[in-house]
Amino acid sequence: MRKIAGVMLAAAFVLPVSLTASPAGAVAGATCKTFSGTATVKPGLPATKALVKPVIATKNAKLAGCTGGVTSGLFTGTLKGSVPQNCAGLAKQTNFGLKGTATVVWNNKKTSTISWSLTPGPKGKITTVNLPGTVTAGMFKGSKMTGQVMFTFPKGQCGTTPLTSVTVKQVTKIVI
Repeated sequence: MRKIAGVMLAAAFVLPVSLTASPAGAVAGATCKTFSGTATVKPGLPATKALVKPVIATKNAKLAGCTGGVTSGLFTGTLKGSVPQNCAGLAKQTNFGLKGTATVVWNNKKTSTISWSLTPGPKGKITTVNLPGTVTAGMFKGSKMTGQVMFTFPKGQCGTTPLTSVTVKQVTKIVI
């Protein structure tokens, strides 16, 4: 009888945990309200004639207003182009062919390494892009990155001069 009572008592402690636990394989990540920074484009994207395979680098873009065990982070990443581009191609919202790796250093000093890309955003909004990715190492490993950002060009770039830098600001929350 004591053995049965012991098993039932153990089950009473385990059952609530089992019912509230996350599904197998689920990974909790961070959701950040803001994302802002700058990115460089090398070589610069020509306005309409020549085509280049750009490398876009972002260093210490700020993630803030985060939940999920962190409050902020610094995002540093590089995207390498596999598809020749120019400013006219950006306006057509074609496949950018931009893929790379990023690292977020969170306010708790832990890091997340992310395999990410840049894809066209909503039709007709040529300066809004999607940031799909997956955390491959570190904090939140296995989490999916989602979100949209909008970029602005410095005056004259992608018009009279090549596009060499952009300012980036979130459109939607960034989930990592």
